[in-house]
Amino acid sequence: MSKPKLLITGAAGRVGTLLRPILLQDYDLRLSDLLPLQGLQPGEESIVGDLADPEVANAAVAGTVGVVHLAAAVAPDISFEATLKPNYYAVLNLLEACREFGVKHFVFASSHHAVGLHPVADKPYPANTDVAPDGFYGLSKAFGEAACSLYAHRFGISSLVIRIGNADEKVVDGRRERLWVSAADLVQIIRLGLSEHAQQFEIVYGISNCPTPLLRNHASFEQRYHPGDYSYENRSSEFRPFTYLTQQEGAGFVGGFFAMSNLPDPRKPA
Repeated sequence: MSKPKLLITGAAGRVGTLLRPILLQDYDLRLSDLLPLQGLQPGEESIVGDLADPEVANAAVAGTVGVVHLAAAVAPDISFEATLKPNYYAVLNLLEACREFGVKHFVFASSHHAVGLHPVADKPYPANTDVAPDGFYGLSKAFGEAACSLYAHRFGISSLVIRIGNADEKVVDGRRERLWVSAADLVQIIRLGLSEHAQQFEIVYGISNCPTPLLRNHASFEQRYHPGDYSYENRSSEFRPFTYLTQQEGAGFVGGFFAMSNLPDPRKPA
């Protein structure tokens, strides 16, 4: 019996690669990326193209039950212009394709960099914290969150925004230990966004069980999400404790070294 088809964008990336085998348990997967994917498994198909092109976005979305949008251009010092196509046009094209083809579930991979300029504090920041982007990447994620809200409230596309903390396979330092998320826990959150009981629009943090976390989900979401993994049990062999990190490395900000990077002038071409 065939399974419902789910679109994953940015499927060749680090996070997509970790999530694919888990999501494949419940869905047939349409995998979108700029380059062909290697090693496709039974139940996976690939679509190659730039989602900033509306025709590519339409082809990717048609016939699916939901979208998990991971694709983005990211760098601490990325220019505004370099984010326009992958981080602005692509998300709008995908949301518009969902409206056109009646796809009712959209999961948007936002980032803790949307709140990255908030200083590290004694208490974690709740999900309703004001956006404080730490660069043009974080700014594009704040835009994507607003776009999801527009399409959720105006067109009824259930949209879950996940401000992902750190989704590396292993935890490399003490700041990231405080906002890390495992692949299994991230998939648990994604499944909530794809559920028939999903909220119309919701912003949550993608974090596992973390000591002295920098971020905190609201109580109603904590009743639905039960992370099974612990960041301190997944430390890299080269793990650096938080007290070893310097201010130049961004130890004082939620967004870490992204908050310390130089921003190019947005008025000049990339």
